[in-house]
Amino acid sequence: MMWERAVALAPAFATPWRNLGIGYFNALHDPVRALQAFTKARVAAPSDARILYEYDQLLKRTGYNPSERLANLEDNAALIAQRDDLSVELATLYNNLDQPRRALDLILSREFQPWEGGEGLVLSQYVRAHVRLAQGSLQCGEPTPAITSLIAASHPPQNLSEAKHLLMNLSMIDYWLGVAHQDAGNHCEAERHWTCAAHQKGDFQQMQVQSVSENTYWSALALRRLGREQDALRAFQAILDYSAHLQGQTPMIDYFATSLPAMLLFDEDLARRQTITARFLEAQARLGLDEQADGLRLLEEVLAMDNAHTGAIDLLRSHKR
Repeated sequence: MMWERAVALAPAFATPWRNLGIGYFNALHDPVRALQAFTKARVAAPSDARILYEYDQLLKRTGYNPSERLANLEDNAALIAQRDDLSVELATLYNNLDQPRRALDLILSREFQPWEGGEGLVLSQYVRAHVRLAQGSLQCGEPTPAITSLIAASHPPQNLSEAKHLLMNLSMIDYWLGVAHQDAGNHCEAERHWTCAAHQKGDFQQMQVQSVSENTYWSALALRRLGREQDALRAFQAILDYSAHLQGQTPMIDYFATSLPAMLLFDEDLARRQTITARFLEAQARLGLDEQADGLRLLEEVLAMDNAHTGAIDLLRSHKR
């Protein structure tokens, strides 16, 4: 191809190496050569933050070790500071590797600007970091700082430049607030938060309302905490039924999806992505239906297919502790 001729003529020119990497991945389905090309693009243009972002997206797409991705980004702090999307990736890696305080410190250290395709990304990592901190406090028998973290999760600061959508399901926050208040002896407050979590129906994700999402799991757990076991079982069964329905559907590109910018850069197997989503939802349902072995096995399968799946990372971590 012409890009191969271009890099042969000018091996120090980063752009054809970058284009060649995309071509190898998308047209020839050769991730090894794609990574080699992007590595040479990085060498040719070490101060190009966009190439670093695209290179990291390729590493994530090909299942590269998260710790090594983290080290690579931390070695390029000056480039991280130039881009919101790189900063979010770094914060996500901190959360993935159980370093929520570092994720939160990074998120709070910069003024983010909204960008197309990035809706909800900063907010989700902000909430996730606070929830992980709260869970850590609860494990140490300290419900008061857990409550503080969870209240902060519900009130994103202005520097994120985005707020929760009115239809967004945040039952996870209310569920854990219920747990924290119960541990603190505030039984009425615990019941109030579990009731709020249980009443949240549907979710707003990828710019549309969905009847079932991964957050339905927390509503079902809240029902169980309230002693409404039959309602909880019905909710877990609804997740299981939806996962089976999703597995049988023909996937389509959502042109308002937050993952779209990366998908337009690197082709993605939509059927595989849908299988991963369905399998994760089934894992949640199995865990809720007290089929622990099957649920944990499914979470491991999800991570074998996508080692950057944040839901599977967090759920598996909580069940292993």
